Amino acid sequence: MYGENGGLMRAELSALLHQHRIQQRIGGEGIYTVAATTTADQRRQIGELIRHYRQGILIWCHQATIAAAPATASNLSRPPVNPFRAANSRHGALAALSRAVEQAVDASTAPLATLDELAAPHVLPLVERWRHAARAAALGEHDFDAGLGHGRLDAQQSQTLIADVAAVVQALVVLDQRYSNIPGWEKLHRPERLGWTALACALDATLDPPDYAIDLRGWRPPTKVIKGPGKPGLLGVLQAEHNLVIRMRSFPSAMHLRLVVDSQRLLSRQLASLVEKVEPALHDTWTVRERTYVDLQHELRNIRGRIGTGGLAAAEAANAVSRLRAIPNDDGLDLRTLHGFTTLFDALDHRIADVLEEGIRRKEYLVRVKVPAVEDDSGQMVAPPRERHLPLGEMEHTSIMRLANDRLRPIPTPNQAPPQAARSRAEFHAAIVHQPDGRPAGPTLSM
Repeated sequence: MYGENGGLMRAELSALLHQHRIQQRIGGEGIYTVAATTTADQRRQIGELIRHYRQGILIWCHQATIAAAPATASNLSRPPVNPFRAANSRHGALAALSRAVEQAVDASTAPLATLDELAAPHVLPLVERWRHAARAAALGEHDFDAGLGHGRLDAQQSQTLIADVAAVVQALVVLDQRYSNIPGWEKLHRPERLGWTALACALDATLDPPDYAIDLRGWRPPTKVIKGPGKPGLLGVLQAEHNLVIRMRSFPSAMHLRLVVDSQRLLSRQLASLVEKVEPALHDTWTVRERTYVDLQHELRNIRGRIGTGGLAAAEAANAVSRLRAIPNDDGLDLRTLHGFTTLFDALDHRIADVLEEGIRRKEYLVRVKVPAVEDDSGQMVAPPRERHLPLGEMEHTSIMRLANDRLRPIPTPNQAPPQAARSRAEFHAAIVHQPDGRPAGPTLSM
C-alpha cells in the first residue's frame, strides 16, 4: 500500500537527513582522537552499495512522475479566455522534474540493488537505513499498477503524489552533497537542476490542500482462506465469516445463495442478542441487518438456478452459525473482534448485491411462475398447475434490486486519511531543511 511504502521511505530518509559526519559513520577518521575502523577500499564499497540503493529510489521517483502526469495540470495555469478553446493541461514543472530524474538515472553508473542486497541486513546502521528505503521503493513500484496512477487519481491526489516525489528528490540532493567525500562517490547528474525542479513542483502542489487519502491506495496482498481448526470463541466465528467472504468470490448457485442468506439472518440475530448489553449500537445495526436478510430470504424463495458453485461458501456459512451457537452467553466479548464483524458484514453484503446483479444480467437465476394450464402426466389425483422457469431479468425484479441497492450495499463514505499521514510528511520536510546545532542556516557542505 502506498501509505506504508511511502511512509517507510520518508522515515528512513528523515533519519538519514539527521545524520552528519558521514565519514565517521562508515568507519572513517573522525574528529579529535577517533581512529578509522575501515580502509578506503571498504568505504568505497560502502559508497557503491549506497549508490545501488539510491538508484532504486530514483527509479521510483521517475515512475511516480510518469504515473501522475496524465491527469495532472499545474495549479498556476489560467483558464483560457475563449471558452471554446481547451485549457493548457501541461504541467511544466512536473515535465522538467521527470526529465531531470530520468537523466540522473541514465547518467548514473550504479546498477539496481540485487535481491541479496535488498534482503540481507548490513552491520552499519547508516547503510541499513538506505536498504530499508530502497526496499520501500522497490515495493512501491507495484502501487502504480494497482490504483495509484495512469488516470486513477483525482486532481488533489495527483498533486499530493507530486509533492511526495518532489520531497524525496530534494532529500536525495541534500544527501548527495553530504556524501560527496566518500571515496569513489558519484554525484547526481546536475543536482542543482534536480533541486530547482523539485522545489518548483513542491510549491505548485502546495497551492491546493493535499488529499492524504492517497495513502489508502496501491497494491495490497491478496486475502487468503484461514485454514486449520476453528479458533476458540468468537474468533472461530470470525474465521468462518472471513473464509465465507473469500469463498463468495465465485458465483454461487441459487440454492447455495439461499443457504448463505439464511446463515447471515441467523448470525445477525444471534450476534445482536449477544451484544445487546455490551454494545447497543452494534445491536441496533445487526438487528437491522437481520430484517434485511429476512426480506431477502422471502424474495429468493422462488428463485432457481443450477449454474454456479457455492458449496464451500455454504459450508463456511454453516460453520459460522454452529460455532456461534456453541458460545455460552457469559463468555467474555472482545470489542475488537466484534467490530471485525462489521467489516466482514459490509464486504459480504456488497458481494451478495453484486451476485444478484450478475445473476440477473447473465440470466443465471430463474423465477418459478405458474401458467394457465395443468400437468397432464403428473400422476396425481388432482393435477397441479403447470409451472415454468423464466429468467429473473424478464420478470418483475425491482423489489430484489431495490433491496440490494438500498439495504445491502453500505453507504459510501469518503476515504479518510490515516492519522499519521500528515505527521509523516511534516517530519520529512523538517528533516530536509534540518541544520545541525551551531551551524549557519545558509548552504553548507556536511561531512
